[in-house]
Amino acid sequence: MKRDQSLIGPSSDPFSPVATGLLLILKGDLMNGKFSSTLMRRAGNLLCTALTLATLAASTLIPAQSDVQASSHREAPLISQDAFADNTDTYVFISPRNERNIVLAASWIPFEGPEGGPNYFEWGNGVIYNIHVDNDGDAKADYTYQLTSRVEVRNPLTFLYNTGPITSLMDQDWNRRQFVTIKEIREDGSERVLVNNQPTAPVNIGSKSTPDYADLSKRARFTVRDGRDTIQLFAGQTDDAFWVDLQVFDLLTLRGQPAPIGYSTGNNTPVDSVSGFNVHSLVIEVPIRRLKQGNEPVLGVWATAQRPATRVLNGPAGLGTLTNSGDAVQVSRLGMPLVNEVVIPLALKDAFNSIDPSLDLPIYTGALGAGPAELLQKSVEDPEIGRLLCGLYGVPLPGDHNDDCSTEVTVGTPRSGRGDIFDIFLTGMKLAAPFTIQTKNGPVTLPAGFNVNQPANVVPAEMIRINTDIKGDLCSPTPSRLGVLGGDACGFPNGRRLADDTVEIELLAVAGAAYAVLDGRDTSFSFNPALIDLLDDNVDFNDVPFRRVFPYFGLAHSGQEHFHQNATDGAAVQAANVAADAQDAAEAVEEEQNVEEEEAANSKLFLPKIEN
Repeated sequence: MKRDQSLIGPSSDPFSPVATGLLLILKGDLMNGKFSSTLMRRAGNLLCTALTLATLAASTLIPAQSDVQASSHREAPLISQDAFADNTDTYVFISPRNERNIVLAASWIPFEGPEGGPNYFEWGNGVIYNIHVDNDGDAKADYTYQLTSRVEVRNPLTFLYNTGPITSLMDQDWNRRQFVTIKEIREDGSERVLVNNQPTAPVNIGSKSTPDYADLSKRARFTVRDGRDTIQLFAGQTDDAFWVDLQVFDLLTLRGQPAPIGYSTGNNTPVDSVSGFNVHSLVIEVPIRRLKQGNEPVLGVWATAQRPATRVLNGPAGLGTLTNSGDAVQVSRLGMPLVNEVVIPLALKDAFNSIDPSLDLPIYTGALGAGPAELLQKSVEDPEIGRLLCGLYGVPLPGDHNDDCSTEVTVGTPRSGRGDIFDIFLTGMKLAAPFTIQTKNGPVTLPAGFNVNQPANVVPAEMIRINTDIKGDLCSPTPSRLGVLGGDACGFPNGRRLADDTVEIELLAVAGAAYAVLDGRDTSFSFNPALIDLLDDNVDFNDVPFRRVFPYFGLAHSGQEHFHQNATDGAAVQAANVAADAQDAAEAVEEEQNVEEEEAANSKLFLPKIEN
């Protein structure tokens, strides 16, 4: 195979200055598949951003093993300059405390340094944060959970965030308090206010300012009772639940591996690049029955952020204030991890952040012209990460009949290229071949045709999809970090749990780990199991333990205790997990005992009640 001629990028008409520069370099050669080493060097600098975490392209099915997870949280040029509206990750999973509930979660505001005072991180001024749910596969939101916020400054004559220890959410010493409102909005436009102008927790400063931060975080949880349903909500600072060694952007380097995948000189020790950093997270636990439509068990989930169309800086007479006005404009979107970051090319990144999933298929099939359609289809069905793995490291690709490090795609015919990746990102998965999962009662082989998480009347669109019927005894008794690839049907990409190692899953899927099970049309392709150990950056888990109880994310890092740590010491993390389990155990038992009692009490209530 011509491994020295790995391609660089798909062809298309220019859509932006960056795209213009790239396409002028590639013009002609892209259309006929000829790529010289000179061309690769000239285009390489424009493309190494996409090298990342290896993936985008997908995730599903193969035996167990290894690790990693990665996202720089800077997915597109425009949003990288607007951190307070930047989606970092989106999650959806069956509640570990009550399998009748589902947990929807999303994080924004990447790389929050815990000691970032005196103007600490908070929900963004004027930003509207949303988690969307599609319950019938039509690529439109049937439910949206929307968060807005406001700030109240008690004493503007001091620079201090707090003037003494903060011991409660109403503490007079907390000078710059933030209040949140959370609405549930249905497709017909009807709204229900779940949390109305309530204080959220402050940031975790240190033992002098926030002496019992765990208690403050707990007090920022809200319980809403609406008819039969109990809804739990949290909106505030948490640990960043993602982990990754971002040196992957140095031409797809995986530290800890031997050269050429790792470094031959200098530091080759893996580091969790986002350890010690916080984000702001919206977490909602809601009964599945509230969201489902009829007998359709699959839900699709994505998160967005919006800003008012007009922002006016008022000065000097306005004393530097900011005025927001106009209709809300979507500026960030995130469903499946790494899609915009590594799958979508520069020419379409900002556009992707601005559009609704209902527009994905029309654009894919030519509604904006042949150029964007071709570029998008090739990006999904012949992903650049795959071409880079092939060109740099000799990883063979399915459907590469010409041995040119590129899967053949028939432009204008969706799913003519990598059907496995198309399904994972756009429709949900049905098995093309039998696949064995681990369950409470032992191994179970699912037959070809088994519907993992594809809605009955699906409209292809990018989002995380979860089959709410796959839970409980169908889950692996020992959850696999590799999710479905590790034989655990309850993990990514059937939903996404906090502990799912999405980067490694997607790297392996791009390398073809899921191809035979989801597509299989290229019968000559065979995935090499040795790649399980090689496509691994040796960062295997989060730097702090996840909580066993709602809101499940790790507690926000303290500015006092913050240090940038390498979370590759499995023994240390395991010890921390054991300690956290012991701390959470009593509360978890109490929650479980109260579930049925609360539901019985809630069935007698007809108006929402907020508790915190």
